[in-house]
Amino acid sequence: MIKLNVWGGAGEHGRSAYLLSGDRTHILMDCGVKKEGAGAYPLIQPELVSTLDAVLLSHAHEDHSVAIPLLYKMGYQGEVWTTRETREQLNTYFRAWRSNLERAGHDLPYEETDVESIRYRYLEDQAKPGIWFEMIPGLHVLWGRSGHLAGSVWFALEMEGKRIFYSGDYTSESMLLQEDCAAEALRLASLFRGREHKSSRINNSRLTQGLAVSDGISFAGEPRVELAITTENSGIPKISLIDSLTKSSLNQPMDLAIVDAAYGTDRDTQAEKLEQLDRAIRQTIARGGKVLLPMPSVGRGQEIILWAHEQFPGVPIIVEQGLLDGMKQLLRVPYWLREQGIHLEGPLNGVIERFLKGQSWHLPKSQEDRERLLNQYGASLWFIPDGMMQSTLARWYYSQLAESGENLILLTGHAAVGTFAQQLAQNPAEHGVCEVQKIRYKVHQGWLDVERMLQRLPARHTLLVHADKAETDRLRKGLLKNSPSPEAELHSLSPGDELYV
Repeated sequence: MIKLNVWGGAGEHGRSAYLLSGDRTHILMDCGVKKEGAGAYPLIQPELVSTLDAVLLSHAHEDHSVAIPLLYKMGYQGEVWTTRETREQLNTYFRAWRSNLERAGHDLPYEETDVESIRYRYLEDQAKPGIWFEMIPGLHVLWGRSGHLAGSVWFALEMEGKRIFYSGDYTSESMLLQEDCAAEALRLASLFRGREHKSSRINNSRLTQGLAVSDGISFAGEPRVELAITTENSGIPKISLIDSLTKSSLNQPMDLAIVDAAYGTDRDTQAEKLEQLDRAIRQTIARGGKVLLPMPSVGRGQEIILWAHEQFPGVPIIVEQGLLDGMKQLLRVPYWLREQGIHLEGPLNGVIERFLKGQSWHLPKSQEDRERLLNQYGASLWFIPDGMMQSTLARWYYSQLAESGENLILLTGHAAVGTFAQQLAQNPAEHGVCEVQKIRYKVHQGWLDVERMLQRLPARHTLLVHADKAETDRLRKGLLKNSPSPEAELHSLSPGDELYV
């Protein structure tokens, strides 16, 4: 039996941290903060920290990562398993979290030496995505891209006879980032576990070496099949079943699935969200107003910038350096990108390169430059880093736009409690006369996405996470009405809760 301890992330937005404990193995998946006030940290049980065998990190965002140094302060001496791209981003997020707290007059609960103590291991060094490998004795892991952020992944685990899926933050609707379907990856991986691969179709030596890390565990009733295997331009193998093979019933249900359901009962697709964004921007431009779009430095900001660049030709676009750096980063990590963008014209590398080399947007290089551009342009789009609008720069931009009702502050993501973005969303009139709208751009899953994942990846126990408890309860109730597996249990829990599987 495996026990799940929710140290954070279920019944709330933030501080994702899920402890899996068996008789011999103890694994923590993510360890982040809730971005409000001095920060709400996971409900870590200090006496259990020294028993942890490994920490798995799905991606770099603060609500999944920046409490990890606290584990080392409490005595954790093991490793953090993640991707190289996530590791590259982490220092930026650690610095940003420290700066936010210092600006607000709060202290970190750990020291810089605790950050420096983190020992990283890279998933790519052990196995390609979609290939089982033994992470530590008794723990077998398979991983894939989650589409949420460059470097972000989902995990499938096998420990002490149980099969567990953790989606991390997941979306299949990113305009730029590729996701790997977990159900498909698990089915394909099951086909060659524990057997030699002698098909004449397999003649790539690098691929053969990748398959050799399979852990050797086989399941009763696995069919003997042939695989068609090719290698992508990136060198990552693409594995598919021959056309005559039915893909159903290749996997038993998972024992536990921890599923991103951050958008709760929201049923909109990304295309519908983009229509809403388009309408709000066009209305503002038509009346001669400026649109301020505060964004995280890495993530949805680059997607919306490229979309807006194509959608609104002739409209001046101003992009701050932090978001531009995130755009350049995407070109350095092509493996995480789609070959062809969604809602964008042409191959993505070309789309990004054309934007970076283009002359149809502006990069402010100084405060005087910002003031000049504000005076120069009427109807225009302004992309700035800091989606929560806590920074001095974000507050300054707001002060410049707040006193005109023609202008629009357009919030496209989560606004944590107590942040300036949240205050604007709730009571815009208390701060200025400009319009404030919140229109979500999807980087997580809503109702229809969760429903699709449950159908493709059935589990005996499914825990819905990443949204507040009341909304998760409503989603659970709605999903149960159309559940294809009445015997499966769907859970809406809170921090501090336990679940046995």
